[in-house]
This record gives sequence, structure tokens and C-alpha cells, in this order.
Amino acid sequence: MSEKDLTGIILKNEARGEVENLMGRYAYMLTAGKYDDICGLFTRNRPDVRVEMNWGVYDGYAGVLRCYANYHKNEICGPGVMAVHALSTPVIEVAGDLGTAKAVWISPGHITGGMFSHDKELRAHWAWMRYGCDFIREEDGWKIWHLHVYGMFMSPFDKSWVDLGDAHEMPEFPPEYAPDRPSSYSWVYSPDACTEYVPAPPKPYETFDPADEY
Repeated sequence: MSEKDLTGIILKNEARGEVENLMGRYAYMLTAGKYDDICGLFTRNRPDVRVEMNWGVYDGYAGVLRCYANYHKNEICGPGVMAVHALSTPVIEVAGDLGTAKAVWISPGHITGGMFSHDKELRAHWAWMRYGCDFIREEDGWKIWHLHVYGMFMSPFDKSWVDLGDAHEMPEFPPEYAPDRPSSYSWVYSPDACTEYVPAPPKPYETFDPADEY
């Protein structure tokens, strides 16, 4: 192995660790309700930065702020609220040019609150999802570029998701919370549905291709 090849491996491994730590910070901040700090994990230098939730897509950094600093901060926060979206099974690929990275995680979790029910009563739910993310390296380090949440199921902790399916009761959002457009992908568990290979783990790549973005 040449010195150049060895250096490339070392740099990619360092970048992989930085990306994993970045998403780890995201998960810890989400649990603690530090939504303003979460916004700082996203790039401000790309007009196509975005967050895609099960209920819609938030475009641009203004969309990131609307999603976290407005909706999450006001609705998924406060006494009795607890949201834990753990990160497991990471597959992280850093581009050969070291400028971007792609990654997926399965996220087992739970959420307690009234944000997904019309009566706003506190309820405890299992909440499992998957993440597909693109990252970009900037002068001050790695930033989240595209964060896409892919649903799996959410059900009351004492009920079977086989019987209930997804328990979201999403009210119509006021403009200050509303996404910019509908979600590009929608799948949740049902007894009649087969689990889909989405998002597919990234493969090694040299430079970012918009056709493969999450």
C-alpha cells in the first residue's frame, strides 16, 4: 500500500468518526430539547439544505429553523415530554474526495407527550424510524446537509402495532410550523405491507451525486 493510499484511509476514518459524532450530538440534543443547538448542526451555506419528516419537507435553512426552532421547540418540549431516538446499525461512507459523506441508521426509540394526538393528552409511544443523511465538510467541520426521517411505526407502549398500525394523529399545521411540501416517501408498518429496503445503505463513492441524495 502506498503512502498516499494509507493517508487517504486515515483521513476517511477520521471523517467517519466526525460524522458519527455529529449525528450522536443530534440525538442527544433531540432528547434534551436543545432545538436551537440542533439548527447549528446544519449547513447554512447550501440553499438545498433540508429536513424531511414523515409529514413533510422543510427546505432551506429557514425550513430547518421552522422545523426545530419553531415546531419542535414549541410542541415537543416541556414537562412530561420525552423523545428518545437512538442511533443503531450505522453505515457511513465518506467520499473519496473527502468533501461529503452519506449515512443511514435504524433508530429504535420512544416518545412521550401529546404532540401527535388531537386531545394533547400525555401518552407514551414506541417510535421506530430510520435515518438517511448526507453531510458536507465546511471550514468549521462537518455539517448536516440533508436529514431524512423514514418512518417505521409509532404505537402506544401497551398496544401492538400489528393491531393499530401508525398512531400519528397529525393536526393541520399553522404556517409557522408547516413544511414546504409533502414528504417524498411514505411507509409505515401494516400487516399487509412488506418492509422496504429504504433507505438503502450508501455504497463507496468518489464524489457526491445529487441523484443519490437522501
